Amino acid sequence: MLAAVAVAALGVGLAGGLAAAAAGFVWLLWPAAEAGTLGIPTLLRALLWFALAKGVAAAIALPRGHLARLAARLRGTEAVSRERGLLLEEMSHRIRNDMQRLVGLLQAQAGTEPAVSGALLQAAGRIQILGRVHRRLASRGGAGMVDSQTFLEGLADDLRAALLPDSGMALTAEAEAHGLPVSVAGDLGLVVNELVTNALKYAFPRAQGGIVRICFLRHHDTYQLTVSDNGIGLGKARLAAMGSGSGMRLVRALAGQLGGRLDVRAGEVGGTLCTLRFPAAGLARVPAAEALPDAPMEEGRRAGMR
Repeated sequence: MLAAVAVAALGVGLAGGLAAAAAGFVWLLWPAAEAGTLGIPTLLRALLWFALAKGVAAAIALPRGHLARLAARLRGTEAVSRERGLLLEEMSHRIRNDMQRLVGLLQAQAGTEPAVSGALLQAAGRIQILGRVHRRLASRGGAGMVDSQTFLEGLADDLRAALLPDSGMALTAEAEAHGLPVSVAGDLGLVVNELVTNALKYAFPRAQGGIVRICFLRHHDTYQLTVSDNGIGLGKARLAAMGSGSGMRLVRALAGQLGGRLDVRAGEVGGTLCTLRFPAAGLARVPAAEALPDAPMEEGRRAGMR
């Protein structure tokens, strides 16, 4: 009879289990009642059995109902997640199209206004950088974290295709795999774009063959990004560009947002070495206005003068 109660509770639910328990209670009392021998001991045994049967029904039916509600809630959550993913993908696609149109408008405007063409083209280049980073972040499949190795090495592929065709220069990337928040990965991508672009623009003035290297790793509680080249080093033109250029101001501001510091110095065997270090634990972020750009540049100037 307990097996019948369990089957009813599992198949129908709590109401079915209780009905089976009541039927078993009546079935236990019926022979004694029909024979006129119903007494207190028989009634107590039947009541004890009924209490046990109700407990079995509740133990089976209540978790079953809870699991059913959880499954229904999960199906609803999955549907909402799929819809949200489709909306985010559509939004990302529209943002990329808008960026491309804006780049085209700025480039066209630069052709009609020579006096400000340099500034317009520089703005167009910044938007293209944002587009490359946005495209890489959008390809993460909706995940909340970004794999640093996949992101940075893929971004290096984009830069290689966009900036180095038939140039005789090489760009290499080596990154450890760490999970980064999307906002941190975005800032890191912008820093890489600016430092690589700066190296290609100033480290090889005669367009001679050279190498730019990107490296990202974690040392204890600190992330370290380095962008190095084997170019002319920290000459006067390079120091002036890195000390007052808008690109380097952006890099130092981003370093401040990450809670870190940018260090620019001459490489040990020539060229230039740019190192960004920022904390891995907590990834503390401070306003861009609180970045500390001056000390690293002074160190870089002293290294260049040596």
